[in-house]
Amino acid sequence: MEAILLLGALTVAGGIGAASVGLGRSLSARRVDGSIEAIASDSTDLHRAELSRPFMDRLLGPASGVFERAVRSVTPSWWIKRLRTNAGLAGLGRLGVEGALALKAVVAIGGAFIFAAGSTIVGISAGGTTLWTVVGAVVGFFVPDVLIAHRAEARQGEIRRTLPEALDLMAIAVQAGTGLEQAVELVARRLPGALGEELHRMLQEVQLGASRREALNHLRDRTEVPELSTFALSLAQADALGSPLGEVLRVQAQEMRMLRRQRARETAAKVPVKLLFPLLVCIFPALGIVVIGPAIISIMGAFGG
Repeated sequence: MEAILLLGALTVAGGIGAASVGLGRSLSARRVDGSIEAIASDSTDLHRAELSRPFMDRLLGPASGVFERAVRSVTPSWWIKRLRTNAGLAGLGRLGVEGALALKAVVAIGGAFIFAAGSTIVGISAGGTTLWTVVGAVVGFFVPDVLIAHRAEARQGEIRRTLPEALDLMAIAVQAGTGLEQAVELVARRLPGALGEELHRMLQEVQLGASRREALNHLRDRTEVPELSTFALSLAQADALGSPLGEVLRVQAQEMRMLRRQRARETAAKVPVKLLFPLLVCIFPALGIVVIGPAIISIMGAFGG
């Protein structure tokens, strides 16, 4: 009973830690916004502005920073660089690499507590409990990397699937007489999701003063979808050479649809190979037992008689 209560307490603690990571970045941004407002106003009482924030904001914000600095100190630079790339591809937004590092610390601590509590419940010795605690911490430390990489891969797949429809809609809008920025805004509004977010961010960069070519290059850098990179490069070249954008978009849409059909055929061709292992391990043995089993029982009964 005590072990169960301990496990419940550790689970609650892990939940609080996860909440601190999830809210830490937004709370720190909210704190910065409040400080800027206080500085911009006539009253410069930053202490009063800080105390006016809710207690949970003031508690969880610094906790996220502590976790982040602790993990950053023991993580190699190449690992942080890869995590930053995956976080950008996954579209974590404000969470970013800082929140991912804090999440790694929280999950590692939670994994160590859960494995330790489980070992205590099972009745493992002190040495075994220590070993399982270390294993839980290591597993928890790597779990966020796997989840972020999986989300990044899924997000790139979503961009790849929705790109042909976006190009069709963009080509129709440009050929109807609208500008490229207005066509991109229409696509971002009509097709919400990962591609819409990236196009909306490109529009924001243009509105902030970046050139169209720079915004397209940034769009290529933020994603690892070859089709989107090809589209951005073709659009930048067409803009530099003065080619008709509507025709370029129409050709790109046709190529994207052809690539999607080829990818679908390739995926369909891989299905038989993927089904071979489940057939050999699961279906064929069960089918053999159902078909041959009665005959074997009859033969055994006949020889036994």
